[in-house]
Amino acid sequence: MRKKLILMLITASLLTGCGYDKYEMPKDAYINLKENNYLVFETIKMSDLVKDTNVEILNKDEEIVNDKTGKHTVTLDYKFNKRTYKFDITYELLDNESPFILNAASSKTVVKDSEFDPCEGTNFIDNYDREPKCRVEGEYDISKVGNYSVQYIFSDEANNETTRNLTIKVIEEVKKPTTTTTKKPTTNQKPTEPTYNIQEYINKYKFDDTMIGIDVSRWQGDVDYNQVKEAGVEFVMMRMGVQSGSKKDLEMDSFYEKNIENAKNAGLKVGVYLYSVALNPDKAREHAKWVVKNLKGLKLDFPIAYDWENWQYIREYNVSIHDLNMNFEAFADELKKNGYEAMLYSSKYYLNHIWNNRKDYPVWQAHYATETEMDKNGIMWQLSDKGRVPGISGNVDLDIYYLD
Repeated sequence: MRKKLILMLITASLLTGCGYDKYEMPKDAYINLKENNYLVFETIKMSDLVKDTNVEILNKDEEIVNDKTGKHTVTLDYKFNKRTYKFDITYELLDNESPFILNAASSKTVVKDSEFDPCEGTNFIDNYDREPKCRVEGEYDISKVGNYSVQYIFSDEANNETTRNLTIKVIEEVKKPTTTTTKKPTTNQKPTEPTYNIQEYINKYKFDDTMIGIDVSRWQGDVDYNQVKEAGVEFVMMRMGVQSGSKKDLEMDSFYEKNIENAKNAGLKVGVYLYSVALNPDKAREHAKWVVKNLKGLKLDFPIAYDWENWQYIREYNVSIHDLNMNFEAFADELKKNGYEAMLYSSKYYLNHIWNNRKDYPVWQAHYATETEMDKNGIMWQLSDKGRVPGISGNVDLDIYYLD
């Protein structure tokens, strides 16, 4: 009886595939690997790691870690001669992009013998590194008057560098004049700035495939939307909420409810935008949920615009270009779950240099010019902030929507 039981156990072991090393390559099977060096954030599937093989890869479409530089190991599952095996593969993610300069003066003037940090006031961001560095190379002497030519060096943890020339001008302390001067008489008149009548824009930009619109916030105050519509405006994008700082909560624009109600009653098409300072995906999703909650099921005529533009504080935020893009994607994903579509708002400059995922979403491009170039997914153009429209006191932003 005991011998019979042992025989049964051996037979069961063979039938279930136990008793062999799943990590040992079976005879006649082969898996040849590629070099397997990739750029960080590049989309990589398990099958991308294999050059050629005669086994059946079971998890070939599985996406693998792509957001952390360095070496990583993953396990490939495969079948050969009706048995399943595992095979460990090591790959490396590299960062070859240099920091991007947002602001760095080409010339700085400093008083002799004063404290001076040439990197102070510079603004820059990296695609991966959340804390890129700034230094200056070249000789200068704050104790001696003169002009010194040096270089900014902006670098990341992978030693990618971006350089820019800087002239440091060391001057003697400027003494205040001891003699009194006669002040010129002042007036209450402010210098006038050019403004543009809405009719000019309608004549120039209204076609069968365009709509003329405006975007508003509390800064426009009370708006007579009946007059706005009579003037030829066809749609209104309005600020729904604003986050005035990264540590502050979202607040409803004080004129939003009045704007949305009166614009719809006047027969205008409507859309909304959110001014966000979200610094992580969780906060961006929270903002999207806030928008959905406060829309209360309201149907909109345009995608909901995500407006992030606190570039002057970027060094304080410790975020990367990738982080900003992931935050917007989290916002868009949360809206999609609730039946709304997201749109990215930004100036043409930042669209070209920061928002890598702009090609995956509708875009509202700000570019104050008489003409512009847009990506194929650009659906709206904000072309001026100095429009004049009947029914609105003061200036208002002017927009064009491109129909499909």
